[in-house]
Amino acid sequence: MNLNEIIKKIVKDFDKIPVSQEELDKILEQTPQGHQFILSLIYDKKNFERLKQGKIFDNHINADKRGWLYSHNFPITLEILNKEKVPGRSVVIPSMGGSKADLLVYYALCPELENFISLIVWLNSQSSKNAWDQILDLISQKTNSKVLQFSEKCGIELPNMIHPSGDRDSVLVEKTLYESVYDWKFCYYLFDDGKTIISHNSPINFRRVVLDEWTKEESFIEIRSTIGRINSIANNSIDVTVPCLFEIPKKRSWLILKKLDKSRLEKNNLYFFQLFKKTGIENIEIFVREFEKARPVDIVGMFLSQSLYLLHLDSSRLKIMNKKQFEKLFNYYYNQVSKFCFTNKEEISSMDRLDWFGVHFGYADSFTQWIGDELYFLPPLLRRYISHYNPEIRVEIIKKFDESLHNQNSECFDKIPFAKNGNRMFSTRQELAKLNGIYAFLHFLLKSKRFILKIGQNPLQIHQRDEEIKLLKNKIV
Repeated sequence: MNLNEIIKKIVKDFDKIPVSQEELDKILEQTPQGHQFILSLIYDKKNFERLKQGKIFDNHINADKRGWLYSHNFPITLEILNKEKVPGRSVVIPSMGGSKADLLVYYALCPELENFISLIVWLNSQSSKNAWDQILDLISQKTNSKVLQFSEKCGIELPNMIHPSGDRDSVLVEKTLYESVYDWKFCYYLFDDGKTIISHNSPINFRRVVLDEWTKEESFIEIRSTIGRINSIANNSIDVTVPCLFEIPKKRSWLILKKLDKSRLEKNNLYFFQLFKKTGIENIEIFVREFEKARPVDIVGMFLSQSLYLLHLDSSRLKIMNKKQFEKLFNYYYNQVSKFCFTNKEEISSMDRLDWFGVHFGYADSFTQWIGDELYFLPPLLRRYISHYNPEIRVEIIKKFDESLHNQNSECFDKIPFAKNGNRMFSTRQELAKLNGIYAFLHFLLKSKRFILKIGQNPLQIHQRDEEIKLLKNKIV
């Protein structure tokens, strides 16, 4: 029994039949490879459940008996990546007496969860059927200007599954946030450099999806992204050199999904790569799912974006750095990328007029905000919710969230606060409760992302991201 077959047996995303310890021991005895991944999956799943069962939500957000979050008081928006009509199959449901139901699984980008997610659509459910109708409408329109939006009634199964659940109000909406938060190339929460692209994240972030709607091929995957230069192209693989934040560029080899048009790839060119980390026969395999041409400025911009996100997760607060530190980091990455591109005169000349302010605006403005000389991380979820307040109140809320996170408070506001002008920041206790609910969720999301990306989790086994964070902090001192 190979690794992929074992994962299909023990990961019950759909039918929820647990595997006994005795059965698991027999499976491991028969498996020559992948033990660490399987054991980490089981170990992390238990620890993540303990994390969810803590009082981090402070009763502002509740979970039902299935573990799905509800009453979260904010919408969920999804950029569907596999815009196909029927990516699924029939599934046997033990709780329904062994009868079958048609299941579709879409995977998408979700800025509110700062992750890729799987959307579970049961066609025998009216609420799921409504979501499917919206997706079909999205496919037929062939538009990139809209995303699928669920209300607070949808079920969130952390870390990255969405269930339409009782939400019959799903709709297509225009992208009101920065469009870049829905563009896989610029998703700061997916991006890795040449070092961390092969690092092991928690297996609980992998999702079972259908890769091809015609063959019904299922895989257990995680989605990441990076930028690299193609060295060679073979029938079903490519060799790539990927730049690093601090180390010399790394040579990586990746497989290519069969339906990808390799004729668009050219040697020596820079590309964004959307990657599937996928359970294979013996271990984790990395496949290129999508690619687009990239420029040297994209490397500088995404290195800065990756760094800001890492520092945010490390400090567990919103305030990241000041202007002097940002400019220092920009200059360092500018020199790193110049070395990476030094043999290509056209690429070098394209960097002549880069400045830190323009690069920040183009790559990090969607998830950060300057307040005076200080740069704050601004989660898309919080940005959307506070957008109706005037600018002065928005700044006060961001600062209060930062202070509360830094102090590890369970709530952000214990009463309706006053702004600097002497007026109340908001007028009702309902608004107070909603803001505390969003704070509670973002507080947990920080812990969740640190857990998934293995940041600060084991002082005896330092993760590659911990090493990069240490170098980052030293660089901006």
